[in-house]
Amino acid sequence: MAYTQVVNRTVLGCLLLLLPAMLAAQQWRTSLEISHPAALRLPDGVQQVMLVNNTVAHPDAPRGAFFTLMAASEMLEGSDYVPSVLETSQNRSASIYVKQLLSNERADSLMQTYESDALLVLNQEIVHPTLDSYATDNDTYYAYIQGIVATHWTLFYRDEGLRARTLIFTDTLYWENEAASLEAAVGALPEMEDVQYELFVYAGEHLAQRLMPRIETVDRYVYDLGKDDAGMQYFVRQQWQEAIHAWTAPKDKKRLDAYAAANCALASEIIGDLPVACSYAERAIALFDALRGADDRQQAANMRYYLELLQARMAE
Repeated sequence: MAYTQVVNRTVLGCLLLLLPAMLAAQQWRTSLEISHPAALRLPDGVQQVMLVNNTVAHPDAPRGAFFTLMAASEMLEGSDYVPSVLETSQNRSASIYVKQLLSNERADSLMQTYESDALLVLNQEIVHPTLDSYATDNDTYYAYIQGIVATHWTLFYRDEGLRARTLIFTDTLYWENEAASLEAAVGALPEMEDVQYELFVYAGEHLAQRLMPRIETVDRYVYDLGKDDAGMQYFVRQQWQEAIHAWTAPKDKKRLDAYAAANCALASEIIGDLPVACSYAERAIALFDALRGADDRQQAANMRYYLELLQARMAE
């Protein structure tokens, strides 16, 4: 499968300097929103994505597949893709346990007919909720519903010819309650019809999420170099390049140079220059290692962990 190159940028939300970490060198904690690339990446040029029903109707929920496809479609509307849904099933078999996959010719025909760049075909969907309960050692009753959902998809797209990829998704969700009586414990649980609906919707949303970038809020730490720290003054005003310039100026102590290099790594990550951030992190590690103090060894270990995070982001 050919993957598009994703430029990994840091998305800045509200950047706040919070309480200092309790370390020998005072640090301030800040939060960043980082955008990770989609787990399932489609080639450049893919925009129109049609979700296709190719299932046998579930006996207990005839419109279950429709709920799944619509849930996926609604979530994809907030992405770079333009989704559509083909609700009429393409499957003519009689059992939900028998998959009848679309041929490449049929998939190509659907893509041409509906002017789609890709198809997400739901071939099979099985949901199985069960209810159980028992008396606890605390003279109460515990009741729960275990809902298993399993789906089988085929992704069709064009990339130097028609490509097909199989996607399989299985998960288990739980609803639980504890009460003084069995009736109260069971009565507070959702109806089985509602559980089935949530399982169908969950399956669609899970698939759509794999096609979309994931936003993660992470903690990062910046060293306070003292009252005359011009870099920190620029940092709190979100003037990243100016902060880096101020921190790269030679300091009167080697330890301050180490702290400043660590800060430059963070500022470089914020502006999305991950290779430079790694270089500054490596310099901070070398400087901390050279100092040989107990706290310096701890700071070097912290920076090695941070370097691993930066390298993992670059690998995405």
